[in-house]
Amino acid sequence: MVLTRPTYLWLCLLPGLLLFSRALADVTIVLVVLAFLYRSYRLQDWQWLNQTWFRLALLFTAYLSLLNAPFSLAAGESLSYALFFLRWPLFAAALAGWLLATRDRQRWFLKGLLVTSMLVAADIAWQYVFGVDWFGIEAFSADRLTGPFRNPVPGTLMLRVWYIAIFFLLIWNFSARYSLFACLSVWFIGLVLMFITGERMALMLYSAGGLVLLPALWTAFPARRGMLSTGLLLMSMIALLLMQTQPQTTARSVLSIADKLAAFSSSDYGRVFAGAWQVWQQDFWLGSGLHTYPSACEQLGVFAGQGLSCTHPHNLYLELGAETGLLGLVLFVLMLGAIYRQALIVPLRQRCWTHAALSFVVLTVSFWPLSGGVSVFSNWIAALVWLGVGWVLAVAARPLPLPSRPITEADH
Repeated sequence: MVLTRPTYLWLCLLPGLLLFSRALADVTIVLVVLAFLYRSYRLQDWQWLNQTWFRLALLFTAYLSLLNAPFSLAAGESLSYALFFLRWPLFAAALAGWLLATRDRQRWFLKGLLVTSMLVAADIAWQYVFGVDWFGIEAFSADRLTGPFRNPVPGTLMLRVWYIAIFFLLIWNFSARYSLFACLSVWFIGLVLMFITGERMALMLYSAGGLVLLPALWTAFPARRGMLSTGLLLMSMIALLLMQTQPQTTARSVLSIADKLAAFSSSDYGRVFAGAWQVWQQDFWLGSGLHTYPSACEQLGVFAGQGLSCTHPHNLYLELGAETGLLGLVLFVLMLGAIYRQALIVPLRQRCWTHAALSFVVLTVSFWPLSGGVSVFSNWIAALVWLGVGWVLAVAARPLPLPSRPITEADH
């Protein structure tokens, strides 16, 4: 398929549109969804409605609108958020079935994502060294950075897109040696990036993703295992040197993880999780209503005198339980299971381990049950989360070739 200049320009700009501004991301999502619905109507192409994961998304939305919202602490607000939730699955469907439906489109998108990610990484590194980034934005604190985002969430945001960027390993048909070298380099840059941001959860999830990706690379490159072992050894030495020379960052990003886990129940995360569980118990089956957790938490006085605020539970599944009840949580998990199945079943059947590993990681860094952090229902984060969903669904139909396999006409 021949791409027009506006099309490939749009695909290159899409990562930046979703990353740099909450408002711009939301406008972009709405425009993509409206264009996709118009295209589907014009071509009478509604096949995407038959996909199991999307039908479950519709069922989840119906539950939120017809059962959860009427019994909410704020029925009108919950209903509006329930209806607007559907824009996220629609965005993912638009990516999978239209915007990123061909290899050429995927390549142009990845070009934009790689350039954007490396520029953001360079900006964050500059802020780490000099205390201010290229745009004059100061670091949030001595051990927390903002990068170009003005908020201390650069690791949280970049975590959602970095493993998508590593798909370049499979999209372009480089030699096995160059592909492995480039993949390890990009992965290690991401690891250092998570380390210097001072965001513990982002570093933990990114590192866990590496534990899935690296064995897949070991399996995919049997003739290059010596090179892979050497690369891992070299990266380990550089990481240890970095930790030794940056004690303040090491204390924040690495050592404090052990402290948190050793006394988790009394830590801020443990108390916030316990508070969310307490809110959930007030309406176990239906929840307090979508987007009402702060109100429910404050009404119960969960954190009275503890110095904690009722912003959000810092855990997706506790948030779903507290706001949508067990019924809503089960429906969401069923939808998520269908997404995982569609993204992984063909790559696994065809033993495309690197493809399967990357798709699994792209989804799991956002949906891992034990993770904590910014709500994935927040517009900014959700845009990147559902970008990942759309990407893994887009590349799932035809498992991506290994670098050693010639790309055929079917890959275009």
